[in-house]
This record gives sequence, C-alpha cells and structure tokens, in this order.
Amino acid sequence: MRNADRAHFAPPGARGVYEDEPLPIGHAQTCSQPSMVAAMATLLELRPGLRVLEIGTGCGYSASVAAQLINPGGRLFTVEFIPELSDTARRNLETLPEPPGNCTLITGDGSLGLPEQAPFDRIYLTAGVGRNFTRHHLVDQLAPGGILLYPEAYGDMHLVRKTPHGVTARSMHGVGFVQLRGEKGGFD
Repeated sequence: MRNADRAHFAPPGARGVYEDEPLPIGHAQTCSQPSMVAAMATLLELRPGLRVLEIGTGCGYSASVAAQLINPGGRLFTVEFIPELSDTARRNLETLPEPPGNCTLITGDGSLGLPEQAPFDRIYLTAGVGRNFTRHHLVDQLAPGGILLYPEAYGDMHLVRKTPHGVTARSMHGVGFVQLRGEKGGFD
C-alpha cells in the first residue's frame, strides 16, 4: 500500500486524498478507501504468481495495489465499463514511477467477466452488485481453488471459494459500493 500513493490516482484538486474514506473520481464513481482495498487484498490472499481479474478499474488505485502484490509472476486483468475512467486509469497506471508491467486494462462490460482469458485464481469486483446478480458465470471462470470476492451495492461482501466438491461461501456485513454497471450487474 505504501508504494501506491493514492494522490497519484485522485482527480486534480481532490480533497481528502489521504483520508480513509471513498474518494469521488467523477462519473458518479469513487475510489475505495485504503482500508477497504487492503481488506479485499487480504481476503483474496493475493500473492506472487496469481492470475487475477479485477472488475471495476475506476481510477486504477486498487489495480496498482493488486499488481504489486501478485508480482513477480502474476498477471492482472482489470476491466472498466466507463471509457473516460478507463482512459484515466490507463494514464494513472502508465505514469507511475514504476508502472505495473503485469497489468492489462480493458474497456468493456466487466460484469460478464473475461471468459477469453479464464481461468483466474482470483476474481474481485470493486463495484456493488444488485439483488438480481448471479455469480455462476464468474465462478465458472475460476481455476480450481480460486476465490471470487464481490460486494453488494449496500449490504454484504461475499467470498466464494471454488473447491473440487463445488463452492463454499461466506458473507461479511456492512459494506457500501457504487453500483456495478453492465449486463450482469443485477440491477433492473
């Protein structure tokens, strides 16, 4: 986390860059608070060599943290729905003092996952799903032993592990995220 200066990812003139709270980044989106980025990385058990899919790049802050944690040998694919934010994230990541060479940023509908690059060791969403969200298409993109982590827009955080015998799941209460955009976001 020390190597990912949140100020680098903040819009010009942003206030509260170093506060532990969500940071508005435009387009009705936010950059997650540092403690949430750290908590998600911990729950995902990120480590070198993993193949990871992030859904919801935003400004690129979480992607920069994840890319560092899975290096060396890991690969991060990150998908952003909003083209303007994708452009911002690309600029932010490319202008870091040490740009992550193990990160591929894609503009598109991340709610579908990225089946053409599957399987992944980890998949996580940085935007909240709606009540009609189904996770099966993302679980199908996990490698054996993989972890899927996703929040509801307002409610619970869900951790799903793919095991040889199916999936196990647990939920943690009390999160709030911007809504996941896209075909499979779960909002009608």
